[in-house]
Amino acid sequence: MIEQAFVSYAVAAATAEAEAVATLHDLNADYIRAFVEADVEWYQEHLSDDFVCTLADGRRIDKDEFLRRTKAGPGVVGVMYDEVDVRPLGDLAIVHGVTHYTRCGEQVAMRYTDVWQSQAGRWLAVTAQLTRVV
Repeated sequence: MIEQAFVSYAVAAATAEAEAVATLHDLNADYIRAFVEADVEWYQEHLSDDFVCTLADGRRIDKDEFLRRTKAGPGVVGVMYDEVDVRPLGDLAIVHGVTHYTRCGEQVAMRYTDVWQSQAGRWLAVTAQLTRVV
């Protein structure tokens, strides 16, 4: 009886983790799409109120500044992403990846780390960090 309960619990946990991973992959794709399309409304809905982003130069910006910059447009073309790794950790998840794009004729690769938190049944981005890949 105990073994059966354990197996049921393990299956439920694995299923929940797989669902979280799939959802977070979708959110990651939408996050990048919103960047490319300057979709401020998407970010307003999917960033926590206390969202903080650490830029590649080390400056930290809050949600309002992030939205202001998003509205101005990305100033990049040819955006692609890869190396996406989603790691759910209970109510939190870490998403790593690399974006590739062209800015002012220069090829750029930027590694990102986003932390998501499940709040009231939905995932919100709480922080992001960008690091230029050289």
